[in-house]
Amino acid sequence: MSSGLAARNGGRAGLAALAAILLLGLGLRIDYAWQGRPPVFDAVAYARIAANLEQGNGFTAGHRATQPSSNYSPGLPLIAAGIYELSGGLHERLARVVLALIGALSVAFSYLIGRRLCGPAAGLIGALAVAIYPALLEYQGMLMTEPLAAALLSGAVLAMLWAEAPGRSGARARSPRWLVPGLVLGALTLVRPEYLAVSLLLALVAAAGKWRNWRSGAMRAGILLLGVAIVVTPWTLRNAAALGRFVPISTGGGQVLFSGTYLPSGGDPQRVGQALLENQPGLVRHLAAEYLPPAAEGKPLAAQREIVLARVRLEQILAAFAAQRHPGVESDKALSQMGREQLWSDVSERPLEYIGFLAAKVGDMWSHGPREVMRRPVWEALHWALVFFGLIGLILLSRRGRWEALLLGTIFLSITAISALLVASPRRVLVMIPLVAALAGIGAVWACSQVRLTPLRRRPSPG
Repeated sequence: MSSGLAARNGGRAGLAALAAILLLGLGLRIDYAWQGRPPVFDAVAYARIAANLEQGNGFTAGHRATQPSSNYSPGLPLIAAGIYELSGGLHERLARVVLALIGALSVAFSYLIGRRLCGPAAGLIGALAVAIYPALLEYQGMLMTEPLAAALLSGAVLAMLWAEAPGRSGARARSPRWLVPGLVLGALTLVRPEYLAVSLLLALVAAAGKWRNWRSGAMRAGILLLGVAIVVTPWTLRNAAALGRFVPISTGGGQVLFSGTYLPSGGDPQRVGQALLENQPGLVRHLAAEYLPPAAEGKPLAAQREIVLARVRLEQILAAFAAQRHPGVESDKALSQMGREQLWSDVSERPLEYIGFLAAKVGDMWSHGPREVMRRPVWEALHWALVFFGLIGLILLSRRGRWEALLLGTIFLSITAISALLVASPRRVLVMIPLVAALAGIGAVWACSQVRLTPLRRRPSPG
């Protein structure tokens, strides 16, 4: 049995390398989780929601929240609150460590995906990249969804590969297997709501694996979606009771639609607030009167704008703008209407400019990882290498007619399209890094196989 395990993983050397990489990835994540990192705004909100859940105050970020708590996805706060309940207190460090244990699974999953697609060498390359990828580690040091989502997404893909694989008898696996990836995708959806739409597309991918037998394909797709529904439906029913309307996971769609279609931002989500205030002087005065001390109201407009940008969150700026444009209408509903209007206006009246806008958003999303550490040359080079070799790996799978290329390509294209329409943040790519790394392993192995070292030939001497 041990010899078979070694044979599947590149021999004893391969097993030793795998063990070292897994321990490295686990150790780094536990260290970051134990030490902690200064939390970003979303991490603070998730921590407050989890604390309020444990204390019996419901799913709320408290009176200091700058946007409705329903805008936040429930998955991570529910897990943290469960850990608090089991441990008998608000032990955030313990919650971070438990999440680090889950996050470390993404290293193993990336290896298993790479090994299944191209062998142990590809898996080891991908696993090593995931183990040391700095942005994943930094977010592991705070209550953020990306490391958890990365583990769930790579786990869902691995489960789909397992469900598609032939059984021991050589026959194709039966449809009930597809419940497993469906359940994992449901959990992922509670952590990152955009994967609800991706799950619908992946159901079609599951059906495409049996395109010659549409009944069997439809059964697989239906069982996968059943798994998603089993996990998601209880929260949807809770939302119906708490919010009085149909909300599958979370609200806030109007906010991200408006931000993602605001052309003056140039595709940079960090510039939406600044660009909006530059074009809306009346909004600056309104926000200054509401949020700034009376002494600031006498300052020049440009100075007021800078102070507002420093002290007021984007969601507050957008809510105030929505209230000006559509008084009495719920903020998210008003922003959704405004987002659709400006999207139609840009597509119909300035199509070339809008195409450039989309290209800038997609480029910003894929060109670097989140967090300032990813701007350092060595880590920027790692990110570019993963994207470059990952693209080669995907092309190789596609040229070989592999179903896995359709699976992975669907995930990448759908998330890229969602980001291009809404807010294009490198954090969306971060969730896909274990998949990108597995493909990068394939591309790197192929590139090495193309290298041919030939001895230098001496030139013939003259005469």
